[in-house]
Amino acid sequence: MVDLVALPPEEAIEYFRQKGFAIGFDHRDVWQAQHQAAFTVAKVMQLDLLQDIRAEVDRALVEGTTLRDFQQRLTPTLQAKGWWGRQPLRDPLTGETPEVQLGSPRRLKTIYDTNLRTAHSEGQWQRIQDSKQAFPYLEYDGNNSSQPRHTHSAWDGLTLPVDDPFWQAHFPVKEYGCKCRAIPRTARQVERSGKPVGPAPEVPKLPYVNARTGEVQQIPAGVHPSFHYPPGGRRASLADHLVAKVQAAPPAMARASIADLVGGPAFADWYRQPAGSFPLAYLGKALAARLGSKTPVLSLPEATLAKQLRDQPKITLDDYPRVQVAIDRGREFIGADGALLYLLEEDGVVTLVKATLAGSALVLTSLRRLSKAAAKRDKEIQQLLKGAQ
Repeated sequence: MVDLVALPPEEAIEYFRQKGFAIGFDHRDVWQAQHQAAFTVAKVMQLDLLQDIRAEVDRALVEGTTLRDFQQRLTPTLQAKGWWGRQPLRDPLTGETPEVQLGSPRRLKTIYDTNLRTAHSEGQWQRIQDSKQAFPYLEYDGNNSSQPRHTHSAWDGLTLPVDDPFWQAHFPVKEYGCKCRAIPRTARQVERSGKPVGPAPEVPKLPYVNARTGEVQQIPAGVHPSFHYPPGGRRASLADHLVAKVQAAPPAMARASIADLVGGPAFADWYRQPAGSFPLAYLGKALAARLGSKTPVLSLPEATLAKQLRDQPKITLDDYPRVQVAIDRGREFIGADGALLYLLEEDGVVTLVKATLAGSALVLTSLRRLSKAAAKRDKEIQQLLKGAQ
């Protein structure tokens, strides 16, 4: 007898693990498409707590953990660290300290349900894009609940091409607790079903004001404002979202977010198909201000990566996390050309990081790693060491 075991949803796990971290007092502080790039839980203001919660969500995705098990494993940890029940908590935006709801069984249910559903949804969207030549249509399935939303149930059975703009606004999930699905269909399946293809419905839009930012948006009916973003946009917008958020984040959070990204699949994907720049390391606000940079983030431009691949073929994907290590532990120099340099001698290897100001941003211009013997023969390194004596 063969036991059939459901395999973990690889695309959903990959999507979830490419996220960085973001701190937010209110759920509107990390907003809409920013959730595709960053893991956040409203009112979790400490990195270690956010890491604890994220680890259990990851485990639930991989192992198929039930909500009950998720709650039972996480509740003691959150209670021991004081993130439970109603407590006063300072809002960094307003400066006020209202009494707010922290951990509770209901909040854990929302965290579990929302993160798993959105991860599965993004994973499915990736599979849909990968197979749309064979499955060029999607059918909306909007009657999966005992109390379906009227807007969503009205779309039940709607069949449209995969690339129809309707899916950019309405690909499930689009509400908290939404159980709707989009089912891939072949042309033959659509023909045999007898259902027409389209037309896409005209969905009215309603104005929504984000009270945290003042931003006014037009939100389609049937879409909760928190879910008003297109599917599959996480990697294209990841760097922009992270750089924008990291400037207001505590240094430990900023470092953790960038390290998570550079050591994970997000950077690996960018490395294979670079576009623009990728956040590579955190330098700190004081140094950024001293150098005249508007951001404390050191980025790796596409042009630098191309130069590295050409001139430094021994530097591989796995070497780039060492940039932050060199910045944190190495000796700092200012080169004759005004470039910022970090030199780290560790484990028999000398790492040299060179960065410069490009406009108002700090960018990596060179990463080199040499043996100590080779470093002794390197004129640039020897000049740096001589000048420091």
